[in-house]
Amino acid sequence: MKVLHIIKREYVENIRKKGFIIGTILAPVILLAFYSIPILSVFFVPGEQISIAILDHTGAIAGTFAPMLDDTLKDGRTKYLVDVYDRDIDDFASQRQGLISSIENGDLDVLLEFPADILDAGSANYISKDMFNERIMDDLRDRLNPVVVNRRLAGQGLDFEAVSKMTRRVSFNENKITKSGVLEESQLKGEFILVIVFVMILYMTLLTWGMSVQRAIIEEKSSRVIELMLSSVEPKDLFFGKILGIGSLGLTQVAIWSVMFLAIGFSSAIATAQFLDYVQVSLADVTYFLIFFVLGFMLYASLFTIIGAICNTEQDAQQLQTIVIMPLVIPLMLMFLVMQNPNATISVILSYIPFFTPMLMLTRVLIAEPSTWEILLSVAILLVSIYGVTLFSARVFRVGILMYGKRPNLKEIIRWSRYA
Repeated sequence: MKVLHIIKREYVENIRKKGFIIGTILAPVILLAFYSIPILSVFFVPGEQISIAILDHTGAIAGTFAPMLDDTLKDGRTKYLVDVYDRDIDDFASQRQGLISSIENGDLDVLLEFPADILDAGSANYISKDMFNERIMDDLRDRLNPVVVNRRLAGQGLDFEAVSKMTRRVSFNENKITKSGVLEESQLKGEFILVIVFVMILYMTLLTWGMSVQRAIIEEKSSRVIELMLSSVEPKDLFFGKILGIGSLGLTQVAIWSVMFLAIGFSSAIATAQFLDYVQVSLADVTYFLIFFVLGFMLYASLFTIIGAICNTEQDAQQLQTIVIMPLVIPLMLMFLVMQNPNATISVILSYIPFFTPMLMLTRVLIAEPSTWEILLSVAILLVSIYGVTLFSARVFRVGILMYGKRPNLKEIIRWSRYA
């Protein structure tokens, strides 16, 4: 069983490399920092005060609106510093120009102008250098809207609170029937998070470790180490040994990440309890992930192996990688379509396309719980596809691994695959 020796060699050599160790540790750290830094900034960065000038041409809006801007920052300071200018001003135009100059000089952040026809036209002027601060704009708009609506209703002799209650919109509490019972809206959101996390991990691991197989072959081919190996093992054993050895390394990395995640999670009991209450991961979910990871890796690693066998340098391989990477990217783009309607005909068809199956069928399994026969059919399609692709790849690998010089064209590659 020489293939077992190849698997062991690939696994042991690669797991000792600094790149694997650094990547395995660094990836969760970067992910943790990516999510933690914005959260920590909310808690520890006190925020900035925003100076606002209000030009009220109506003389009736600012008096109600300004007191609503009473927010305080985390250090106790007032968030909005408001100055109101209304009908008592002799010259609105000159005052407006002066406030605009203050904005230009940096002495004022925002100028809000309420035109005389704001109740009829329904628009006000927001003037600032920072036009892309949507958070501030939305905050001010949300507070101004009820003030204007209240004035309109009062003009018609209607009560704002009574009308608000009568015109309140109906909302749906989303529930989904599953094999395990009824899922409520919060659990549905947890499902979507779980799908995104699982599919992204699947995508990254298939891409990373598939390319690792390709890179390992090119390195050994360029250093002529591959010739020494072929003197003692069959090309077929080398082919499967590399795929299975590096694939096992990918599973090891996923396992390490899972342990690190659990260790970090259990260090904070409250955070873990909230997460598990929101996102529920079952043994079946993990099992399906492992199944589609193994099958997907076998499929894509075989394709990356062809590129490694026919190319002599990394530069040559980079030109051909797109052919293999695109079938990985397309299901990632279609994932949200499948998530929205996992049992639609188009979603079902897409999940049976072999190169899309690992990610899209995993999405359907986690969201829609399709019938067992559907899952078995997708697995069968993948197995048949893997057999065909590995058979083709192994034949091309056997010939191409010892070929140097000019990169072969498609016609030559097909001719190599016909060799028994």
